[in-house]
Order: sequence, then C-alpha cells, then structure tokens
Amino acid sequence: MDPVTHAASGAVALLALPRRPLTRWGIPLAAMAAASPDLDILFAQTPLQFLLLHRGISHSFAAMPVFGLLLALCCRPLWNPATPGRWSFPRVWLLCCGLLLLHIWLDVVTTYGTMVFLPFSHYRVRLNSVSIIDLLLTVPLLWAVWRLRARRWLLLLTLAWIFAYPALGVGLNAWHTVQCRERFQHDGRSVSHLHVLPDAFAPFFWRVIFREGETVRAQSLDALGRPRAAETVHPAAPAPLVAALAEQSVACDSYFRFAMLPVMDALRPEDAPPDAREADRAGALFYDLRFGSGLAFVRRLLAMRPHADIPFQLMVELAPAGRNDGEGASPRLERLRLRFSDSGRDSRWHAPEPPAPPTFVQWLVGLR
Repeated sequence: MDPVTHAASGAVALLALPRRPLTRWGIPLAAMAAASPDLDILFAQTPLQFLLLHRGISHSFAAMPVFGLLLALCCRPLWNPATPGRWSFPRVWLLCCGLLLLHIWLDVVTTYGTMVFLPFSHYRVRLNSVSIIDLLLTVPLLWAVWRLRARRWLLLLTLAWIFAYPALGVGLNAWHTVQCRERFQHDGRSVSHLHVLPDAFAPFFWRVIFREGETVRAQSLDALGRPRAAETVHPAAPAPLVAALAEQSVACDSYFRFAMLPVMDALRPEDAPPDAREADRAGALFYDLRFGSGLAFVRRLLAMRPHADIPFQLMVELAPAGRNDGEGASPRLERLRLRFSDSGRDSRWHAPEPPAPPTFVQWLVGLR
C-alpha cells in the first residue's frame, strides 16, 4: 500500500481512541509509526536488496514487538510525564504494535507480497484484494483526518472501513476466481496457476492471469467477473530454465520466488551487454504480468511515469550452445542484470553469485 494510506490509517486509528495524550505530536507520531515499516527501502541499495528487504523483516510478526519498542521510544511525547493525559510506556508500546499490525494488514491485501513469517519462512502473503494505490480506501481516510476529528463515531466507521473494504475485495476475488475456473472448465481449457488480481479502481475492475500450456495469459474483468476484453498472450518462463537459473544465482532464485507467473521474452538489443557479440548472444528478459493493467487509460498514465518501463525485470545472458558442461546439461548462466525501473535501481550486468548457506543476519532479514 502507498505511504499516504499507511500514514492516514495511523492518524485515524489514534483519533478514534476515546482518550489520548493532549499533545500536538500525537497525530504526526501515529502517522509516522503506521508508515515506518516502509523505511526498509532506505537500506536497499541494490535491486536484490530491494527485492529481499522491502516488505521483509520490518513487516514480520516475529519482529513486530521489537520494532514496536523502538517506535515507542521515538514517541516520547505520548508518555512524557509533562504531557497532559499522558499514557504509560507499555500502553504506547501496545499502540505502536497495533499500528504495525495495521500496516501489515494493508500490505498483505495487495498483490506485491509481504514476508510476514520471517525469519522462519520467506513465503509472501498476497490476498489480492486492493490495488497498491486505491482511492476508494485512501480518500475516506484523508477526509476523516481533515474534517471528522470531532466526530468519534464517524472516525470509528472510517477505522472499520480499513478492514471492511479489503475484506469485501477478498470475497469478490474468491467469487471471481470460482467464476473463471468454471468458465475455463466449461470451455474445455486446461488452465493452471490462476490468479485474480485487483485492477485500478477495484472492485469495479479486475484482471485474471493464468498459465495455459506454454503461455501466460491475462484478461480484464468487470465488476461481476465477466471478461471485458480479449486475452493477451505471453510466452511462459520454462520451468526447467527457471530451476536451472535459480540453482546458479541467488538473485535469480530470489527473483523467481518473488514473481507470481513470470513470462519470458527476447532480450532487447538496447539492454544486451555492450561487449556481447551478436553471434554469441543468447539472452532472455523475464518479468511479471501482475503489475500491469487491463484499462487503456491506466496504461497511458503508467506510460507517463518518469521511468516508464516494465517493472521488476530480470535479464540473463546464457552460454551459447556447445559451451555448457556436457551434452544435455542445463544452460549455464554467464551474466545477469536486475533492473527495477520505478525505483531507479539497476544492478548492471554482472557475474552470478552462487547461492550459499546464509549467515545468521542474512537468514534473519531474508538475504539468502
């Protein structure tokens, strides 16, 4: 979820409480605490670090009490003896833990994936209920902070909206998923790995992506889950190639764990290694369809962003045929490149770093 929504949710949560410390720092501190887990991006200097740190340990249940303690220390105006109506420090700590849980909730209902079980599991939870930017969720929160501070019952309704609206999306997603499966079964199609995703302005628009044979297909859906456009077809990333690349590179392994249904395309000439000869070039571009849109005007808006390109790209250069280790061996990875256009992070072409047993710190934060 975007940082504005996170901050507004924290402010609404504090304003909805019956009694709170009488300090002008209360609302800013609550907003800061609710948005603070996303500060993990400040520690991600490379695309691989961004992939593993963002929505990582700072968003996990196990680390929540510790991060809540750090936030409570930063919220001293709320427990300062000089503050009228001050809270005890344990109560401020509970508030901070609750705001962290609120942040986690708003992230798991999106499509990005949040590693809430770190350090015990790197599984990414995605409820695919709302878009990362959702005006139907954000605008009521901003309105409540701006105009409804003196009406606690309306603030409580707004706080309930933070949970009810995504929960509605979860239900609609499940309904549309059943509809899509029944439609494909009725048409006699062999479909696997089907995912229904919120599009911009969900719950009015949705998307379905799925694998059929050697292709990954995407289709736009209306509010009732009915197709509203033709399917788009993309070559699926072959499972043997994905497994081979993951075994040879920690970056490839992390990328394919992050991707939902990776597709593969030819490496664009402008992206190829500058020293690669045309005759020896054997490369591929991988990306994920879940960050697209089935709405034409949204695609036009996305094309206007500062770094308008496919988000979350993995590019690989493979050893030419005949240079692998033995006949029938898996393709050998020569070089790779991770480029995340929206965040401006680009690893450039480099040799693969083979997976290795993680240190304790790497295991803790997910750098494995």
